[in-house]
Parts: sequence; structure tokens; C-alpha cells
Amino acid sequence: MMTTSSEVVSPSVTRSGLLIRTLDQGLWSLGFFVFNVTAGVSLTVGEFASLSVGAALGFIAVGTSRAWGIYAPIVDAARIGVRPEDSIDRWSSWRGTLTFATVVGVASFAWISRGGEWGYAAAVGALAATMVISDLPRQVLIIRGSYSRAALLAALYAVGALAAAGVIALGIDNAALLPIWFCTLLIVLAAGLAFCGTATSTIKSESHFSIAWRITAEAVYLGFGSQIAMLLLYLIQDDTATAGIRFAYSLVFAPAFVIIQSIQPLIFKQFATLSAQGTRAVLAVSVRWNIAVALGLGACGLVGYTALSTVFSHIGPATALPYVVPVGLAILSAQTFEVALMATRFFVGPVFTHRARLASVLVDVGSQTIGVFVGGAAGLVWTLIVLSGLRIAVSVAMLVVLPRRDRTETS
Repeated sequence: MMTTSSEVVSPSVTRSGLLIRTLDQGLWSLGFFVFNVTAGVSLTVGEFASLSVGAALGFIAVGTSRAWGIYAPIVDAARIGVRPEDSIDRWSSWRGTLTFATVVGVASFAWISRGGEWGYAAAVGALAATMVISDLPRQVLIIRGSYSRAALLAALYAVGALAAAGVIALGIDNAALLPIWFCTLLIVLAAGLAFCGTATSTIKSESHFSIAWRITAEAVYLGFGSQIAMLLLYLIQDDTATAGIRFAYSLVFAPAFVIIQSIQPLIFKQFATLSAQGTRAVLAVSVRWNIAVALGLGACGLVGYTALSTVFSHIGPATALPYVVPVGLAILSAQTFEVALMATRFFVGPVFTHRARLASVLVDVGSQTIGVFVGGAAGLVWTLIVLSGLRIAVSVAMLVVLPRRDRTETS
């Protein structure tokens, strides 16, 4: 008998899950927010720009790690009728995460040490690698439905950030930020390993490797596409613009990120469950989620721009003002495209979504590179605005076509 969406997840479970997930992501985002604000206050513009590059490369590796160890197993398991909670192979996930962490640590060191700050570059590289490693246990707990334990990890992260802010504010040690940040992530990692235990799955379909490498490659493309602006601005030595872009992401749109990052893993799980009912069930959730994201980003952008242009107009975060609108549009278009791909991948072969992601990122990286080297920061702003409009149009087209797809085409 066909189940309805209300039978898949009961309203009470959904409400409690969303509440705890929002608390979890809120605490995690609070930790990152406080660490970033403390860095913005205590570091020079050049040091903060370097830290932003390390964080940008770390975000790319985190997304790649999640794709390999979390999302690929979920998609693979859904195709053979296995629940997302029972899909994750512990050993495969850790091998991938350690590999990506090593790569990002080396890449961060190489990118930042060009200026001769070898010690600082090594510290940022180690921090970026630890960000990647400490993320996996929390993501495993989220997919398994252990939302309370994931929230405890986020609380540890927030406490560490507040401790770092207190140390800097009291003038105890102005060089303590990176060591405290690093130690906090190690504590989160140790607790996460204890919470996850040794549970694992070895369930794989014949197409597992094909699905896994393509989803992972997509994450690499997406990561570079979303972070390329900061990397390019740092490359042309525009530290002010690099810091402004980072502040726009981490301060102005931080509240929206809390909601998006807390709920999106649950949306992905719901897509996996609803895919058995056909494309229209998935499409309905996609449309509602995209509308909610647009409203949330719009509210954050309006409030953030008003605050930066009035109350905070004479301090560091005000460097984000020229980038609020283009960054907001870039986030909106990226999220819309992500949802379109998430919804589509359950009804088409992995080749289609892989090619769609690759084409999008090639256009993204190529046009932003041209924009930055031709027009600097101003060229980047106009490039982001135009690209965002095009990406939203493509995403809407994908969702319009989705109901015509038949589940049998995934074979």
C-alpha cells in the first residue's frame, strides 16, 4: 500500500527533530560566529584574510567529506530500499575524511605561505584539516537521528568559542585564538567518536562506486564554485575585499545558515524516503523549501545591511556592505540549485547530476576569474549578480521538468 507523507514521518517526531536540529545548528553556528568575530577583532586584516582562505578551503573539504561518507551512501541505500540511518560505512567514511583533511591542510599551507608567514600558514592549515575531521562524527549522528548527541557536540564548540572570546577580551593572551580553536575541535572530535561508537554498514549496490565518486566530485566542484571569489581576491592581494566577503557570509547571513544547515540534511533524508512515491511528492517539498530559504535570506540581508550601514558603520564588519546583495543572491541561487539536484538525483542516473554540477561550476569559476582580473572586486560583484540569476532560472527549469521523469530511468 502506498504511504502518505504524513505516514513517513509523524508530525511529533518532525517537530521535535526540527527543534533539536535547529538548536544543534544554532549552537554550532554560534561557535563559528564567535570564533570569526574574535578573529576579526584580534587579527590584522591580512591575518584575517589568510584565515578566511584556510576556512574557505576547509569548507570545500568538509563538503567533499560529507559527499563521500554521508550523502553517497544514502543515495546508494535508497536505490535498494535501505533506510538512510542504516547506510553509512564507518571505515569508508573515515578513509575519505582523513584523505580530504590531509589535502586541505597541505593546500592551505601552500596557499598562505606564499607571503612568507610559514608558522601562521601551518597553524591555519592544521586548523582547516581539523575542521574536516571533527565534522564527520556530528554528521553521522545527525543522519542516524541522534540529534541530542549532535547538539551536545555543538554545545562544546560554542563553549570553546566563548572561552576564546573571553581570553581575548580580557587581554590574557592575544595569540590564544588559533590554539583554543584547534583544541576545541579536538575535544569535539573525541566526544563525537565516543558518541558514534562502532556501528557501521557494509551495504552497497553494484553502482555504489559510480554514485560515490560522482557525488564526491560534485562536492569538489560546488566547493570551489562557492569559495572561488574569496580565493581569487586573496590571490590579487585585496585583503579588504576578502575580509568583506567573509564577513558577509559569516555575519550577515549567519542566522539563515543556522536554519538551512540544520534542516537541509533532514530534507535530503525526506527526499530519499519520498522518492518511492514518485517525483511529485519530492517536488512539493522542494518548492516549499526553496520559498522558505528565499524568505530567510531576504530577511537576513535586509536586517544585516541596515545594521552595518548605521550602528556598525565605523568598524571592521562594515567592509561587508558592498557584498551583502551579491553574496545573498549567490547563496540563494546555490541553495536553489542544490535542492534541484538533490531532488533530481533520485530519479536519474548519476551521470546527469554530475555533468550538471560540472557545467555550473565551470561557468562559475571561469566567469568569476574573468570578473576579478578584469574589474577587481567591482567586477566580481556584477559577475555574482548575473550568475545568480542564471542559476536560479536553470534550477527552476530542472524542477519543472522533474515530474516528467520516471523512476525506472535510474537503472
